[in-house]
Amino acid sequence: MQIHADWIGRYPQAVQAAVYFSCLEALQNVAKYAQASSVSVTLAERDHTLLFAVTDDGVGFDPVTAQHGSGLQGIADRLGALDGPVSVTSSPGHGTTIEGQLPVRAEVPA
Repeated sequence: MQIHADWIGRYPQAVQAAVYFSCLEALQNVAKYAQASSVSVTLAERDHTLLFAVTDDGVGFDPVTAQHGSGLQGIADRLGALDGPVSVTSSPGHGTTIEGQLPVRAEVPA
C-alpha cells in the first residue's frame, strides 16, 4: 500500500473522522472484493477542500449495473452530511477509485 499526502493540516474532528472512516471503508472493500495487488491512498487540500482517493488495481466492476453495498452508501452518507460528494470510478478489469471531498479550513494551532 502506498500513501501520498500533500501537506495537510488539522481539521475539525467531524471532518477528520469522515475522511478516516471513508478511507477505512474503501480499504475494506479493496480487501474483500478487489483481488488487488496494490492500493494507494491520496490526501490533499486544494482551495479549502480536503480531497481523498483510494485507488486499487483490482478486478473492478461496472458501477452502472452493480448495486452499491452498505459500505459505499455509508461513505456517501458520511460525506453528504458535511456537504461533500463521493464518486466511484471503475470498470471490469481496470480497478477502482473512490474519491471524496469536503469543504474545510485547516485549524490553526493555539
